[in-house]
Order: sequence, then structure tokens, then C-alpha cells
Amino acid sequence: MGNNNLLILLILLVILLASALTVFVVLFIRRDKALRKYLFPDHHINANDNPDTRLLQDIKTKMEDERVFTDCSLTLDKLAKLLGTNRSTLSKAINTNMGVNFSTFLNSYRIKEAIRIFNSDTAHKSYKIESIGQMCGFNTRQAFHRAFKQETGMNTRQYLKKQKKG
Repeated sequence: MGNNNLLILLILLVILLASALTVFVVLFIRRDKALRKYLFPDHHINANDNPDTRLLQDIKTKMEDERVFTDCSLTLDKLAKLLGTNRSTLSKAINTNMGVNFSTFLNSYRIKEAIRIFNSDTAHKSYKIESIGQMCGFNTRQAFHRAFKQETGMNTRQYLKKQKKG
């Protein structure tokens, strides 16, 4: 009978230790996540924090890595299809999180690309300004010039003149 009581006591002790270890691990993981979030607030965005987060990351990948903005036929519908979402969800994500409509959002990528080309040493000298606009995804010369002025506050000729001086 003494051995049975000792065995039961030993089993209870193992169960108690296992439970304590489980609680400790759970609390440690929670503390670690909270500490990481506090110390590195911009390091990693948890997709559960904002339902648009994953979509925004996918948009960034399509725009910056795959450079879909250079497609002159890119529309909100076409980008939504590429991202596996619908037009209204994509539009809402861009409007809410970036504070601009799709057209302004798209043109900002295109103008940044045009500026990158203008700032390169030789690339822009071998192309007409309108050709650079087309390479960046604009359908017309007028659309390129209008978007460039809206984004930079100056027209392309003023920008290039300023670049030569600076």
C-alpha cells in the first residue's frame, strides 16, 4: 500500500510540474511577443492586426518587385484580379491606408520611376521625355505631364533644368 501511495504522489508531482511548465511557456511566449512588439513596432506587422495588411504587402510586391505599374493598361480591376481580390476591397485598402485614390497611387509609382530614369546619368538622354512617360506606364504625353506636375510641383523640363543645376 505504501508503494501505491508513493506512486500516486509521484504521478501528481509530475502532472503538477508539467502544468507549471506549460503555464510558464505560455506566459513566456506572450511576454516575448509583447516585448518584440514594444521594442520593434515596425519590424513585423501581424496580419491579424489589420485585415488590409496582407493585401497592402501584396500590393507593394506587385508594384515594387513585379513593377506592374509600367503596364499602361493597368486598371483597378486588373490589379485586383492579379491580387486575388475584388475591386471594392482593393480600392478601400488603398483609400483608407494610403489616403489617395487608385489613379493617384498608380501615378505616384510611375512618376517615381520617371524620376529614377531622369536621375540616371545617361538613360534619359537617349529617350524623348514622352518615351520615358510611356516606359513608366502612361498612355499619353498629356497624362504623363499632368501627373508629373501634380506629383513634383514642376513640369518635366523644369525638373531636368533643376537637376542639371543641382
